[in-house]
Amino acid sequence: MKMLFTLSAALYGLLFMSLTPGERVVAGQPVAHSILAVFAHPDDEICVSPLLARYAREGVTVYLAIATNGQEGVMPHAHIPAGDSLGAVRIKEAQCAAAALHIQPPIMLGMWDGQLSVSANMPLLHKKIDSIITELHPEVVITWGPDGGYGHADHRMVSDLVTEVYQQGSGNAWPKQLYYAGIPEAVTKNPPPFKTFAGIWLSHSLHTTSDRFLPYRIAYTDEDLQAARTSYACHWSQWTSDAVAEIFTLLGRAGKTVYLRPWFGGDKVRNDIFVY
Repeated sequence: MKMLFTLSAALYGLLFMSLTPGERVVAGQPVAHSILAVFAHPDDEICVSPLLARYAREGVTVYLAIATNGQEGVMPHAHIPAGDSLGAVRIKEAQCAAAALHIQPPIMLGMWDGQLSVSANMPLLHKKIDSIITELHPEVVITWGPDGGYGHADHRMVSDLVTEVYQQGSGNAWPKQLYYAGIPEAVTKNPPPFKTFAGIWLSHSLHTTSDRFLPYRIAYTDEDLQAARTSYACHWSQWTSDAVAEIFTLLGRAGKTVYLRPWFGGDKVRNDIFVY
């Protein structure tokens, strides 16, 4: 019996050593990790973009679903009117950003920007989110927390509907965990003297979460940070290069770490989203 146990352990060790970083072992077989991030607009992914870049670099399959095309995100410097023309530009920006992060091409759900909290639109978005999760079978899902980052109604509705869909699912094929992106208090405490509207506005508008509710703390490397910065520069219709620099300065105050909250709570600090 002891010899059999030793042989089994050795075989398991060989299997573990042969896995790529994006794989785990379930019932003795390697299974690839996968992540689905769901957000409201092209560029919302910035709150977790270094995390997405890190896991993609490690071999994880990373999907990004975006509820709207961002048709109403008019910014003075871009000189693009609201509507389909701006939406078409922002779809291309989302594709550029995904490529820079080395994740899968973005899945555009085609809802209208600014209208997600309209009662008539909620059932449709619910159905679209459910269909994406059912089709992709991601191991984990990431979305906005109930704060919506800075309170945006579209952000909050995506958080609400992703949570609603998630809590209705069950079975082995259903995601193992849902995470909310969280902004620790250190990010906005005594902010530096920013010069761009984006830096000034975000430093006073971001909704933070107490660190005790953010037990998942995912470290990332300089390589992941550079991928995230390159991806965010793709969203040129929304942010100037100076604004991008100040936004990353602000988020960088979290210390090369993306903070997450498991939707159902928990207080044990972890450094890997695939450890439950």
